[in-house]
Amino acid sequence: MRIIHFAIFNLILYSIIGWIIEGVYNYIITGSFEKEGFLKGPYKPMYGIAFTILVMLDKYYNLNLISKLMLSLIVPTSIEFISGYILSSFFNEKYWDYSSSRLNYKGIITVKFSFYWMILCYFGINFVQPFVNNIYISLEKYFKIFNSVISLIIIIDIIITISIKLKLKNSRLLNS
Repeated sequence: MRIIHFAIFNLILYSIIGWIIEGVYNYIITGSFEKEGFLKGPYKPMYGIAFTILVMLDKYYNLNLISKLMLSLIVPTSIEFISGYILSSFFNEKYWDYSSSRLNYKGIITVKFSFYWMILCYFGINFVQPFVNNIYISLEKYFKIFNSVISLIIIIDIIITISIKLKLKNSRLLNS
């Protein structure tokens, strides 16, 4: 198994799963599945990055229960904070706001959602990922093509989105 292909596969898979989970959560809370995101496609790289880091740590460092739980709390919370900070600082946009939640930091992260991430990630690492590993190993040669195509789509989405956002930001600066 080539580690880079495996990591990219997990990044893509969990970016899509994260988009689905967020959509279902929004549907339960607001009655609407769709929520505007930074990118246009059905993926949220923030989730894919966090979970892929956890998958790789678990794969190479035989983590015990406490380590898995701590990392399942720290890694997604850190990625959420970094993502929120970048979106706010560079694009002056907020896609989530925890300001009204108790125990939040700058409205970007909150203990409540950090706890949710910990539970979801722990469950995913221990019960979903073994199944995903088996599927990946049995179909690895096909996932190389899948990885290339989907990665290209996501990269194009990122480039186009950043280009549009920067143009909007510059036009707002010129008009103010």
